[in-house]
Amino acid sequence: MVTMTATEARKSFFELIKQTNQQHEIIEVQHKAGNAVIMSAEDYESLQETLHLLSQPHFKQTFDQSVKEADEGQTDSFDDVFGEPL
Repeated sequence: MVTMTATEARKSFFELIKQTNQQHEIIEVQHKAGNAVIMSAEDYESLQETLHLLSQPHFKQTFDQSVKEADEGQTDSFDDVFGEPL
């Protein structure tokens, strides 16, 4: 994460927007009234979705079990799932 003062951020605001969207960089802006973070809307939405999923009861256990099964080769084919060949 890049950290800069509010004065520095103000001078390069449009470049920061471009940087957060193109490089998925997160910028922390320091100010005496409190710090803030600039990030792309896409990254913010992804973070919100992740937080939502992780807040669901038993999600982590179910996800970990799914990863274990996939690692062990316990998977279904496309044809089995969708009833048609890939």
